[in-house]
Amino acid sequence: MAHHIVGLDHTLVGVKDLEGARETYEKLGFTLTPRGTHIGWGTANYCIMFEKDYIELLGIADPSLESNGLDKLLEERGEGLLGVALSSENPEKTRASLVEASLNPTDLIQLKRKLELPEGDVIPEFKLIRISAEGLTDRNLFICHHLTPELIRKPEWEIHQNGAQYIKSVVILVENPADLREYYTRLFGTLNVTLTDSTMTVRVGQLNMIFVSDRDLDLLFPGIVSSGDEPELPHLFAMTLAVNDVENTGEYLTQAGLKTQKISGGVLRVQPKDACGVLMEFVQD
Repeated sequence: MAHHIVGLDHTLVGVKDLEGARETYEKLGFTLTPRGTHIGWGTANYCIMFEKDYIELLGIADPSLESNGLDKLLEERGEGLLGVALSSENPEKTRASLVEASLNPTDLIQLKRKLELPEGDVIPEFKLIRISAEGLTDRNLFICHHLTPELIRKPEWEIHQNGAQYIKSVVILVENPADLREYYTRLFGTLNVTLTDSTMTVRVGQLNMIFVSDRDLDLLFPGIVSSGDEPELPHLFAMTLAVNDVENTGEYLTQAGLKTQKISGGVLRVQPKDACGVLMEFVQD
């Protein structure tokens, strides 16, 4: 993969009530890690771990401390998908390669967070590279490398009652996907970018990032009901999860009291109101 980017690290879901979001995603059949708090900030998270990637539920735990703009984002756009963090196998080489390609990365940013385990707190560490990706902001797309991966993954955290295995795709609303082709070809390579009349799909490891105009959204999501509000673009709209048995997933969600929608092709859809602002779909792996 270009620039030593190997795939998805995690997606971020911004939530207004972190403990309420934990309960919501537990009801959806996910196993959540213990709570983490960002050192020096007022934000905290719960994570949903898979073998190679994960979902981060991000909220504000202490409003008196700096939230890095999360409070403003939640006020302006509400809950939902906020970002995609890609995974680098070597952040130093990734940054050097991005600089050589004139893709204007930031310096490496080293961060820590406290993970509140029953046996005592541990401090996972990681490095970030922010990029001003065309069509997105540096909040929507950045690069992450974990220095202490053994601290954030335990086998029991990767087993989910809904059968989820990994994040298959995210859908991003933009003004015109075709305008972004040249940039994302430079970022990910020609073979990983596919442009059609209505969408642009960027393949990153096992993830598909699907860019679509809001005018063509119904081509991807037939029957989707608009809220009537025009989202400010770019807007991360939907996330698809691969499961080992979509029928079992449907049975679990029904027993949990959740209303799902079956779409052609064996897709199972959960509406944003039941997933903290994320249109979530489950598909057979």
